Amino acid sequence: MKRMGMSGRYSNPTRLTCTKTLKFALNVFFYFISCKMMIESRGTLFILRHNFTLLQFAAYSKVPMRDRKQHQKEVLVFLQDIFHTRQWELVLPQGTGNETYFAHGNDHIYFIKLSVDIARYQVMDSIGLIPHVLVTGYLDDRTSVVVQSYIEGRNPSRRDYCVHLEQIAKAIDRMHLSPEMQQVLPQVSSDLYSVAAAKSLSSIQERWIRFKAQVPEVAEFVDESLTYLNDQVRCFEGKGLVASHNDICNSNWLISPDGQLYLLDLESMSLDDPAFDIGAILWWYYPPELRSRFLEIGGHANDESFQFRMQVRMAMHCLGITLPRDESYDQFDPASFTERLVDFRAIMAGKENPQGYDV
Repeated sequence: MKRMGMSGRYSNPTRLTCTKTLKFALNVFFYFISCKMMIESRGTLFILRHNFTLLQFAAYSKVPMRDRKQHQKEVLVFLQDIFHTRQWELVLPQGTGNETYFAHGNDHIYFIKLSVDIARYQVMDSIGLIPHVLVTGYLDDRTSVVVQSYIEGRNPSRRDYCVHLEQIAKAIDRMHLSPEMQQVLPQVSSDLYSVAAAKSLSSIQERWIRFKAQVPEVAEFVDESLTYLNDQVRCFEGKGLVASHNDICNSNWLISPDGQLYLLDLESMSLDDPAFDIGAILWWYYPPELRSRFLEIGGHANDESFQFRMQVRMAMHCLGITLPRDESYDQFDPASFTERLVDFRAIMAGKENPQGYDV
């Protein structure tokens, strides 16, 4: 991949925390003399914008972690009514996504997901890309419930990605081009790759703003990178959004003992550029010599335009996954944030996956 180095320097957004109205007013006074400003208020967050500088006056308070067992009692009642079995044990899986459980009962194990879009799980089940959906429904508070078959599987190894290259490429293509899947996802007003990328980047920037003050040692690097990426997405050409998974990492693939591959966690799906999913899986799991074959199977042009979009979207993704997702149980850890930027730094420098591709 070509280098995505920065060209030029950009103004460093500075975060100032003000606890008194007087201090706030004094800072604002000097900026009013020389520049046009806009003041936005979002709770305790005040943003001062002008042509070159973003000043934030914020006292960021962490949101208390949500209860991952919020609906446990209601889920037990739901399972008892559906399966006519009184004895159930609910176990929390690892992770910080939506409220989920492994349900042990009726001499079986089931996987339970709450607060998800039922329609997209039903469609993905119908095209054979996820563990079978057995039951769907709603709790008394209208929280959605999806009950899936439990698959005694594992996440793929690097060797698995190579061995199952054709199967994986075809699975992604089947998801991307499914008319039913495209129909159940939130509809968009534009089919342009540039518009989809700009929307995704805006979401990443909003999340970064919330946590930036906690990691001042890397703030300038991330700010400059975001400015650079914003310039790049404006250069995207073409259109043709697909049903994109948007989080197609190793932990969201499951391989069964008989070699069947399944996708997990559909909550991030949207209509988006196929370069998003394809760029992620190629950069993370496939050495350069296998990528042409993968693109050929999926019917993607191996040209500079697609390569460019894959690289930019993967850079955005590498930064996005370091920041807590909205409506999740993720927590921001300033101590590990710099280390977690290793992939982002690599792809911004035009390098391959730092972990390599050895099988």
